[in-house]
Amino acid sequence: MQLRGKSLTALVVLIFLAGCSGSSQAVFTSGRIVSPTPEPTPTTIPTPEPTPTTIPTPTVRPTPTMLEAIYEPEVERWRATVVEALQEYGLEEEERTFMRVLRCESFGDPDAKNPESGASGLMQHIPSYWPDRATAAGFHKASPFDPIANIYASVWLLDVGGWSHWECY
Repeated sequence: MQLRGKSLTALVVLIFLAGCSGSSQAVFTSGRIVSPTPEPTPTTIPTPEPTPTTIPTPTVRPTPTMLEAIYEPEVERWRATVVEALQEYGLEEEERTFMRVLRCESFGDPDAKNPESGASGLMQHIPSYWPDRATAAGFHKASPFDPIANIYASVWLLDVGGWSHWECY
């Protein structure tokens, strides 16, 4: 029986050791302490969610249809703006005449000023009439030397009164 008791004890120790092999606690065997080597626990770093970027949708603007460039560059540089303004007022057919009058009035110089009458800008507006024309065209308090305001005020004037306001017509 004595052999059986030792075998049984050895079996119990083996089972105990086998059961403790996954343990993080030290095991005492044959007179020495054996500590298991700890395995590093993997750490997961959360992946940040990408922030969606909104891309603005461009406003579709119709491409102005322009006639062939026939004037000097100083005059032609205003053609696209003239065409755009004319299209807003439904006066596309006036492009050729408008460009001819613009050339005659200022030769395309937005700073042109008649020393006698004070007429100013691309289409030579008389100073006393300018504030009302600019406001009516949507350019309240704009200068007659502002080429965009001058063109739009001129197209507005053309729409309400025709070409009689210009001598170069």
